[in-house]
Amino acid sequence: MPRSATLLLDLEDSIAAEHKARQRTRIRQLFQSGVLQGRKTILRINGPDNPTEMRTDIASCLHPDLSGLLLPMISCANDIVEIEQIVTVSEQMLGLEKGHTAFVPLIERPGAVLRASEIAAASDRNVALSFGHVDYCLEVGAEICEESVEIPRQMTLMAAKAHQLTAISSVFPDLDNLDAFEQHNQRMKSLGFDGCFTLNPRQMHKALEVFSYSEEEIEHSKRVIEAVEMQGSIAKLDGKMIGPPMLKRALKIMADTQEESREAA
Repeated sequence: MPRSATLLLDLEDSIAAEHKARQRTRIRQLFQSGVLQGRKTILRINGPDNPTEMRTDIASCLHPDLSGLLLPMISCANDIVEIEQIVTVSEQMLGLEKGHTAFVPLIERPGAVLRASEIAAASDRNVALSFGHVDYCLEVGAEICEESVEIPRQMTLMAAKAHQLTAISSVFPDLDNLDAFEQHNQRMKSLGFDGCFTLNPRQMHKALEVFSYSEEEIEHSKRVIEAVEMQGSIAKLDGKMIGPPMLKRALKIMADTQEESREAA
């Protein structure tokens, strides 16, 4: 059952300082055209490290068709609180319902990693956490490699799950190696991540495939539920013991699958 894709627009790193005003105009025009109506869209704004651009991004680009903001370079919970205050005022000025704009804090600074749980709990607008490995490695002076990011990535994942938020893994920069992209994100899925950022349509389609429940997962979940119904809370399936944790996961997979079917209908 396929997961859905969210379009990510950018005003931060991919846009040079001298082009940010023009990019804001393009984004406003895109929303005003109506082409994004009914589509999940989030916008990466400039972060607290660039407060003037951040405030201008929020004032210029909030829109009824914008689902949320990706918040880069967050250091602490107070950053989220301050951004929420700015967004709330902008929503009021635009006639948007308070809370319309969701937040996805990007955990990419050492301090943010240490405070990831506080950041996750800082606002009811938070719907997900994501780990940004490139800036993290830059700030700690580490090489960009698995050994450098394994612990902070896991800490971000734990903070997200502890607060019932979606966990999003970071980008995979090797654009031409789709097999490696798939292997990497199969591992991210096995660790507990719910999705990832992608950099082109090929990665996007592969990510939807990877992070969707496979037919095997769905069928196994059905069998787990049936085994518990027939044998009791502690049951045996294919020679292995299954208990409440396995049942809970099976029920979640089936519930998610049904919800996705309703959304697709």
